[in-house]
Amino acid sequence: MTILKKPQLGTDPSDGWHFYSLHMASSYLIREYLLVSNYSKCIQLSVKHGDHIEKIHMQYEKLIGEKPPYSEQIILNAKELSSWAVSMEGENYHNLYVHSFIGMWSSFEAGIENFISDLIQNDYSVAKLIPQLLKKCKYRIEDWPWEKAVCLELAQKLEPKAKREAEDGGVDLFERLKKLFQYLDIHIELGDEDKYSLAEANRMRNILLHRYGEITEKDCQDFPRLSEWQGQVMPFDKDLFHCYYRSINSTLVSLMKAIRIKKSANGT
Repeated sequence: MTILKKPQLGTDPSDGWHFYSLHMASSYLIREYLLVSNYSKCIQLSVKHGDHIEKIHMQYEKLIGEKPPYSEQIILNAKELSSWAVSMEGENYHNLYVHSFIGMWSSFEAGIENFISDLIQNDYSVAKLIPQLLKKCKYRIEDWPWEKAVCLELAQKLEPKAKREAEDGGVDLFERLKKLFQYLDIHIELGDEDKYSLAEANRMRNILLHRYGEITEKDCQDFPRLSEWQGQVMPFDKDLFHCYYRSINSTLVSLMKAIRIKKSANGT
C-alpha cells in the first residue's frame, strides 16, 4: 500500500467499474504478497555482507598499504546489517510476514470500501436503498448521483451496521461481509476453512495494530488455534502468512463471482 505509482489495470474504470476496485485491491494484494519473497532474498544476501565488506577492506589495505577512508565505520555498519539479517532469519522472517500481512489487509479493506462506494455512485438501484439502510442518512436520493466522497462516506457506514446485526457481534468476518452485501443484493459464499482463517486474520490484524501482537484469553476463546500463544506474541511464519493470504484472496474471488452472476441476471 506504500507504492508511489498506482497500478495500471487492464480494467477500464468507467466501463468496468463493477470490477475495477476489486481488481485494484487484488493488484495491491499480490504486490504485498510477492514483496516477502524479494525482501527475504535481500536479507539472505545480507547475512554475509559484513564479512564480505571486511574482506574487501583488508585486501585494499594489503594492496595500497593503508585503510580505505572511514573503513572502521563502514565495516561496523556492514556487520550491524548482517547481525540484523541473522536475527531476521533466526525468527523465520516474523517481522517481514507481519508487515506484508498488514499491507495485504489494508488492500483488502480499501478494496471492499471502494467497491461499495462505486456501487452507490454508479447503480441507482443500490443508491436508493441507502436511505432505508441508514436511517440517519442526510443525503436525498433525489440528489443522486452523489459525489465520490459522499459515496465513500456512506459505504463506510454500512459495515458497522452489518457488524451490529451479525449474530456473533461480527467475529465471523465473512458472515458480516455476507450480510453487508446482502443489503445490496449481492450473495457471496466461502468454504468453512477460509471463513475461519479470514475471521482469525481480522482478529490478528487488530491484535497487531492495537496490542503489539499480544494474544488475550478472549482471542483464544474465539479462535482456539491461538491458544498456544496466550499472553504472548504468536510467531508469524510462512504457513500462517499463506493461510491468511488465501482467505483474503478467496473472499475477493467470491465477491467477483457474485457480481458476475448479478450482472448476468440483470442482463448488464
